[in-house]
Amino acid sequence: MKHYLMLLVPIVLLWSCHDSKQRNNEITKIEIATGSCFGPCQLTIVSIDKDLNYNYFGGETSFALPDGVVEKEKLRGYFTSKISRSYWDSLNVMLENINYKILDSSYQHSVDDQSLEILIHCSNKTKHIVAQSASLPDSVSDAFYSIIKSYKTVKPKPVKGSLKFELKVEGLAPMPATDHVQFLPPDKTD
Repeated sequence: MKHYLMLLVPIVLLWSCHDSKQRNNEITKIEIATGSCFGPCQLTIVSIDKDLNYNYFGGETSFALPDGVVEKEKLRGYFTSKISRSYWDSLNVMLENINYKILDSSYQHSVDDQSLEILIHCSNKTKHIVAQSASLPDSVSDAFYSIIKSYKTVKPKPVKGSLKFELKVEGLAPMPATDHVQFLPPDKTD
């Protein structure tokens, strides 16, 4: 009996030290869309929710990379996965650390860098931010881009068909047709 008690006491102590409380996150959904830039920026959407659903769309790049340069680690198409509770908690902590509730709704002080649109849902409110990447404070940019690039660690699986997102990706406006453009003949006056 003494041996059983010696074995039972450490087990009870270890069990009592285990914190099984789930973090009470205010955020219910995060969605970030990236747009084009004057470079090889990829059009993407990342959507993550409190039910641990992870959805990703990877589109085309704004401009093609130079010949011989390979686009590494860029996902193209629709992808989905489940994330862990601890990862969801860490995203919430990261956004709380940048004080997402008091961020401006617009960061538009630059023009030739990647455009971003962010929705952060919490309770019955939605924080909507439209930004150019170079206009964001460093800590905010780091947080948003860690979510945008999270597919590298989450490793979602491709899905057939498409997924629905609240946000839309916006690329460059299509180039106008130029086959009907005519130029005046050169002036022959000396």
